[in-house]
Amino acid sequence: MDKIIRLPLGALASNCYLIPADDNKVIVVDPASTGEVMAIIDSNDRELGAIIITHGHYDHFAGAASLHNRTGAPIYAPDLDSEMFQSADKSWSWFMGGIPFEPIKPDHLFGDGEEFSLFDTSFLALNAPGHTAGSCLLLCDKWDCIFSGDVIFCGSVGRTDGYSGSPVQERETLKKIMLIEHNYKIFCGHGDP
Repeated sequence: MDKIIRLPLGALASNCYLIPADDNKVIVVDPASTGEVMAIIDSNDRELGAIIITHGHYDHFAGAASLHNRTGAPIYAPDLDSEMFQSADKSWSWFMGGIPFEPIKPDHLFGDGEEFSLFDTSFLALNAPGHTAGSCLLLCDKWDCIFSGDVIFCGSVGRTDGYSGSPVQERETLKKIMLIEHNYKIFCGHGDP
């Protein structure tokens, strides 16, 4: 693996990203399922090193508990969505077409402005509320990109009618995004980058 791999997974074709890292590890962002993720990791003779969740909707973490249990990889997630990781109702698990809800307990909750490094890859978490209170942007300079979850899509934005969503906060977040000076590639939660 020498590039980021995008996998649309689950009933909502949520984008999961596999990021190659040093020490033969892979960092996975927003795993909606397990089998496809592990098939790629195994076929490339790599190990799952860490799991990152961008926000508290189940279509972005439905595979996280299973991946964590299978590999021991730690889970990183935004602190402001922590209660959603425990609730089928708040996380909209019914959108996943009958997949049983598996709650997660993140090993590390990150907040706004927090930078964390996983192997040779650093991420800067910026709180980007609107879709959910804990929705975030993950800036990754190594790959010159942002993992945006459902904050922003190609030509659109995430809906705000779910638990902790806010159209007012979304508008403020979009203003904040427009102030980012660097021309990052945006890897969004659904659809093309």
